[in-house]
Amino acid sequence: RAPRRGGVGAAAATLFMDDKMPTAEEEVLRESVPLGELGRVDLEGSEIAIKDLPPMPTPLYWERLSESTLGCVVVLMLIGLFVGLTHGVAVGSDPSGVMVVPLAFIYVEAAIAVVALCALLFSDPGVIHRSPETCYPIPREVLTRLAHGESLNGLTNLRHDGHTYCIRCLVWRPPAHGTRFSGASSIHHCHTCQRCVRDFDHHCGVFGRCIAGKGWSGNMKWFKTILMMAAAALATTVVPLIIKILSISPKRVEPLA
Repeated sequence: RAPRRGGVGAAAATLFMDDKMPTAEEEVLRESVPLGELGRVDLEGSEIAIKDLPPMPTPLYWERLSESTLGCVVVLMLIGLFVGLTHGVAVGSDPSGVMVVPLAFIYVEAAIAVVALCALLFSDPGVIHRSPETCYPIPREVLTRLAHGESLNGLTNLRHDGHTYCIRCLVWRPPAHGTRFSGASSIHHCHTCQRCVRDFDHHCGVFGRCIAGKGWSGNMKWFKTILMMAAAALATTVVPLIIKILSISPKRVEPLA
């Protein structure tokens, strides 16, 4: 497709495509035009098509697999432990039927934990995918190297109008708002998953996934749900044990004749 001509957006877009040093007038234009205005210019045909960009970085698949396997084993072992203890105490030890309540609770908590685990492993934590909105305009430094078939090694992330360009994913990150740490971006490139993730909190070494989201957004809700079900299952297991201990009456000792 032919790029649109004319207008401030088109003029500013050329600043990222030309190899020549920009004039003072162009530098002023580059700093004054918001990235959102540049993103509305049809640049896909005039720069490099998304499909022709270098491939996305390869995630550390074996590391992620070993971590997620560990997480599944831990969750399933805890489920077996809590369900087994609660079931063992409740079944056949309560003629009044009171133990049915914790027994029902422990099975519901186990089911919720399994659903949350599957959702955490297979849902998108908030990865910034390549698209015309996130890839363009390609910064001049990057475009020059790609046009000459040169490596991007040695380049650091580029910043413009509050946006950051990740030179590994080749996408623009939007400005960060409400970050946990002062001056830090809430969008982070995970070195294990090799993707830029919105509202990044941490990469979990137990589940092998990036944990991201604010409050109950992203996959943070599934991570919190697993932790809450573990705490609830512990409480549910302890309750029938306490009831059983309190229900055991001490044996009467017959006096000697």
